[in-house]
Amino acid sequence: MEQAELARGVTHTLDETHGALHRTLTWKDAFWVTSGVPAGVLFTIGGVCATIGQPAWMIWIASIGMGLIQSATYAEISGLFPHKSGGASVYGAIAWVRYSKLLAPVSVWCNWLAWSPMLALGTGLAANYALSSLFAPTAAINTWQLSLADLSFIKPGLTLRINATFLLAAALLLITFRLQHSGASKAAKTQRILGIASLTPLLIVGIVPFVTGDVPMSHLFPLLPLGHDAHGNVTASSFGAWNGAGVTMAMAMGAMFMAGWASYGFETSVCYTREFRDPKRDTAKAIFWFGALCLIVMTLVPLAFQGSFGTTAFHRSRISPSCRCPTSRCSRSRPLSKCFGWRTIYAERKYFAGRS
Repeated sequence: MEQAELARGVTHTLDETHGALHRTLTWKDAFWVTSGVPAGVLFTIGGVCATIGQPAWMIWIASIGMGLIQSATYAEISGLFPHKSGGASVYGAIAWVRYSKLLAPVSVWCNWLAWSPMLALGTGLAANYALSSLFAPTAAINTWQLSLADLSFIKPGLTLRINATFLLAAALLLITFRLQHSGASKAAKTQRILGIASLTPLLIVGIVPFVTGDVPMSHLFPLLPLGHDAHGNVTASSFGAWNGAGVTMAMAMGAMFMAGWASYGFETSVCYTREFRDPKRDTAKAIFWFGALCLIVMTLVPLAFQGSFGTTAFHRSRISPSCRCPTSRCSRSRPLSKCFGWRTIYAERKYFAGRS
């Protein structure tokens, strides 16, 4: 008995010494750790609508539907490697290693390199949204910047600069790193609070317009792509036609690409397979239920935004806080600064355009 206890103690000490992963997580922990993914719909909701027009909400449903089908594949593969942690990036490396020992690690780095912009865009948009909500556009905190390099050769007026958005976004990144560095179990507990805080307003935004009747069917139908004016420019003032080739199919594929960039993120829940108490069951449950959450959020939010504002709102070349919210209930009395939906679009446009 004493020898058995001693052996367990030695094993536990070795695990701590060598940094071994402990099986302490359940599928609910992975669900909450990745609960920030549905907010990715706000990153490209404007771009998808501006690319395809009124069928944008159907593009989101199709995209997340494809993601759910793919999730079954991820769950099955993760069951084959219950001792591996890292998710799709590691599974790709395992597939490549038999052919090339060079391509295997490159596959891992390429996967996470593609994810890196998500961190920069997410914290940048969050910082810009916070500053736009708390301070006037002409406030010193919003206008101050330190230019480091002129990038006009890429785009006129583009510069590499340090401003309040950069500093706040960097602070958010460091806070996130600190939370993750404390371990997956502790991060899951913190993320549960943050996840509820982020998902609640998304669900409210996605449900309330339908309850109040602020979603005209004319903003959702007919399901025709954007038209073109006399000069051949894309316009939201007229409808195009599905000709099965050329411009309209390129528009549809482009919209699917942008939607997919945000809607496939729930595969990250398989990254914690090695830390699940029951890898076979917990992995399948985590990816299925989180995929279901993404399906709900990424269907309701695009429907609510497009149904309330219409496609014209996403095609405005310039949006300022003085713009009036176009919804039927507040167009006469509420400026953009008082409307959650318009503030989101404004923050997105301002961040990507680099101007107020």
